[in-house]
Amino acid sequence: MVKFDQVIVVEGKTDTQKLKKIYGPEIDTIETNGLNVNAQLLNLLEDVNKNRGIIILTDPDGPGQKIREQINTGIKKDVLNAFISRPLVKTRAKIGVAEASDEEIQKALKDLMLFKVDNNVKISWQEYLQNDWYLPENRQLIAKKFNWSLKISSKTLFKWINWTGLTPTAIKKIVDENKE
Repeated sequence: MVKFDQVIVVEGKTDTQKLKKIYGPEIDTIETNGLNVNAQLLNLLEDVNKNRGIIILTDPDGPGQKIREQINTGIKKDVLNAFISRPLVKTRAKIGVAEASDEEIQKALKDLMLFKVDNNVKISWQEYLQNDWYLPENRQLIAKKFNWSLKISSKTLFKWINWTGLTPTAIKKIVDENKE
């Protein structure tokens, strides 16, 4: 069974229950209790990140993205992020960590991405616009590659590209390889 040195940050109790079902009772989680990301939680996460590391695993929806952003920008150290994909089917049912398949969660926790919020900008806003990466079809190609929300905003995509340290060449390759 896979063991994690890091603590997994999830939104709620059902997410913790799902992870314990997959990985056993030894897995450690911290629950944000939804959008309840405050200074006290950020201080706790910063301490845990310094000592053990954290992995953010939030739902692939608007609130999950907001929680992820608050934690990534609120902690002064690099943070590992895991992404589950949002199914392409249109449904009103909740889609989150607790509802994801075991395989989807295992893949997300295997394909971790390091976000360095204080990363030097690799891609300027001007270059981002000149390459048309802000266009919805290109945003979706880039987002799909990393299991990010296909509804990612242009500004968020720009930030996340730079936080991951992706180069213009890498982004061009993703877009060019996936265009039909």
